[in-house]
Amino acid sequence: MIMNDLHILRNTLKDLFRFKKLLVVLLISALPLLVAVLWRALTPADQFVKADVYNRLSELIVFGFVLVMLACVFGTNLVAQEVEQKTIVYLLTRPVPRWRILLMKYAAAVIATIVAAWLASGLLLLVTAGASASGGAKITVAHDLGILAIGALTYGGLFLLFATMFRRPLIVGLLYTFGLETWLPSLPGNFKLLSLMAYLRELAAHPAAAPVDVTDAAQDPMSPALAWKVVIAVIVVTVTAACIVFTRSEYVPRDDV
Repeated sequence: MIMNDLHILRNTLKDLFRFKKLLVVLLISALPLLVAVLWRALTPADQFVKADVYNRLSELIVFGFVLVMLACVFGTNLVAQEVEQKTIVYLLTRPVPRWRILLMKYAAAVIATIVAAWLASGLLLLVTAGASASGGAKITVAHDLGILAIGALTYGGLFLLFATMFRRPLIVGLLYTFGLETWLPSLPGNFKLLSLMAYLRELAAHPAAAPVDVTDAAQDPMSPALAWKVVIAVIVVTVTAACIVFTRSEYVPRDDV
């Protein structure tokens, strides 16, 4: 049984990192590096505060775009690809419970997302290595890598659920990514509680580039304790729900591709 699980995991990873997909992943992962290089080229040396640039780009691009986009691309494709390639019938006839098949695919998508997100964070560090000479905030790469892994599990679970529920999960995932997750984290008050990214940014705890108003900070509903509770709950609920849906649903090859 373990050999079957490992076979599914290995084959899924192989599919996720095929040459064409790998090029897309590398382009997405290189985006923070390109922005940092441009920022450094257009900023006088004495005004380029490495730690501030790293924290800002890590929050906005690595967490806000790269992590979510990669999780969406990898996660929503797990079931749809089997249906489109008409291999779903052979996959489901394996002597493995459906929920275990899906968990192995989820594990592969999470691994792929973590590796690509870590690559993006590492490339960003190449340009913004070190700490601010003016005594500003420090770069906490190790902490970022840990929260990126948590983010891969969280968004991976959500997009896994999309993959089992919708016929065109990638479209739904992109609408979610560029719709809700683009503007909800920036809204004041309780609106940000609807965004997973707001919780991950709370856990990452990147120092703000500008001073934070004490009154606004006191009224902020977000806290690390709440963020951990929500993130763990989302992982458990979405992955469990996805396994239930995948076990009970019927998937047949499509002829419209």
